[in-house]
Amino acid sequence: MTSMTWTQARVTGWLRRWWLPLSLLLGALAGLFYSLAREPVYSSDAYVVVVAEGDPGRTANFAQAYARIAVQPGLITSGEQAQRTLSASASPDAPLVRLTAIAPTAQEAVARADQASTALISYANMQATNTGVRLASFASASLPLAPSSPALLVNVGIGTAAAVLVAGLVFLASPSAVSGPRTERSSSLVGAEV
Repeated sequence: MTSMTWTQARVTGWLRRWWLPLSLLLGALAGLFYSLAREPVYSSDAYVVVVAEGDPGRTANFAQAYARIAVQPGLITSGEQAQRTLSASASPDAPLVRLTAIAPTAQEAVARADQASTALISYANMQATNTGVRLASFASASLPLAPSSPALLVNVGIGTAAAVLVAGLVFLASPSAVSGPRTERSSSLVGAEV
């Protein structure tokens, strides 16, 4: 029984001393493993410009509208996979629509972004008689040089922070941390009152 408490005290003392460096190391390794295990994702952007036949002031409003239309299921993309891999945004003060496609390879991301921009241009130009605006290609998608995710340093940082938080909470909630300092404080307070 004495050796068990001696061993337990020794392990507890070691953990009290090394909990922060140990949790930093384990968290960093977990973030590194996650980054290496996750498949890379590439993203590519294509830009479409709104051209007005009459009033150029409404082009930014139509850019916002076409950015919302671009991500609606079935309008310019077919299939749930294509819908999940496409996002669109527009600047509030410029008549540009940015279409961003993600894919497991760089070539596939470029193809998806270009396909989405072509589909949006043809959809909008079919409605040009009703809307008074048309779309034109501003910039086709370019080949990404590196994957957009996983971000190695971000994942290592998140893993490290999460591990330190969990280890700190466990350390603070452990019985030795709870009973040790409170006993010392209460005895020092009692001694101070006398």
